[in-house]
Amino acid sequence: MVLNNKPIKPSVKVALGFLAYCLLAATIAIIMYTLQVHSSDWTSLDADRFHQMALMIINGSEPYVTYIDPKPPLLFFTIALMDVLSPAGSIDILFMTILNVVCAMLIWKIGWEDYGCLAGYSAGLLFLIASVFTEGYFLFSEQFTVLFLLLSLIMARQEAYATAGVFLGLACGFKQYAFLGLIPLLYLMWAHNDRRYHRLLLPVIFIVGGMFAALYLAYGMEVGNNAVYYTFLIAPLYNSGNVTTFSTYVPETPMAYAANFIFSITIVIPTLLFALASAVNKGFRTHHEKALGIMILVLFFTLLVRQYLHYWILLMPFLALLACREFADPDQKT
Repeated sequence: MVLNNKPIKPSVKVALGFLAYCLLAATIAIIMYTLQVHSSDWTSLDADRFHQMALMIINGSEPYVTYIDPKPPLLFFTIALMDVLSPAGSIDILFMTILNVVCAMLIWKIGWEDYGCLAGYSAGLLFLIASVFTEGYFLFSEQFTVLFLLLSLIMARQEAYATAGVFLGLACGFKQYAFLGLIPLLYLMWAHNDRRYHRLLLPVIFIVGGMFAALYLAYGMEVGNNAVYYTFLIAPLYNSGNVTTFSTYVPETPMAYAANFIFSITIVIPTLLFALASAVNKGFRTHHEKALGIMILVLFFTLLVRQYLHYWILLMPFLALLACREFADPDQKT
């Protein structure tokens, strides 16, 4: 891109691109806030449970005992901090909007490095738009997870594996499924001919173990045991639908399962089709592209377990990068 026959400096591109992301995200946030005001029953089910758990923490009650929700503890303590700083729920959409813009910038960074400025920027833009249809900028745990998955991937690409492990551990503190991110990151280590896998694994173990150790120390054995159980061990019972402690949904018939799955696909079909077409057209030519493909594949399995629409947000950054690599600069080596 040139202006007055002079190339635009990268710093100017970043500033202009960031401004455009912010304007788009702010417009979406205003629309979503209006929907939340008029349709709170369907826009805040998960958020209501998160804030209820946060209230238990703020009031000094025992999390995972007084109130139960099957999510990792870092999520609830983060939301408790948000609720201390402002009335519960009042900054949810603002906070999620900022989070999505940051994620879009990280996607742009990855795409710029591999395919050029336009392709990377388009991927970030596609993420911002597609995320409206999957999580609507409302409060879900998946947005936090996406942020730290992207940071861990960026660090692994730079061969900073210990830092990648820290970010992946933090991602696991918001969503258990983030552990699946270990597979593409370990692949990158292998592809970089680095066999010191402990550099990645130990920080993950330390961060995740440290969260639960903190609960044992602060609240005692019952809270610690319950936190581990409701974060990891309840999965078989949860996925059977035989849980009355909190809401869950399992399709009653194969037809209902298929209908849920197909419906979720139709919401993201433009991004999904472009990503699949790019995969068929160009394949996975580099280690970085193969890591994207593995990330998509392992996170896709979460949709086979639960057909919740907002689970697609976990895949969106990586699908968007594949979809937009068709706009790669001609001189990009990848």
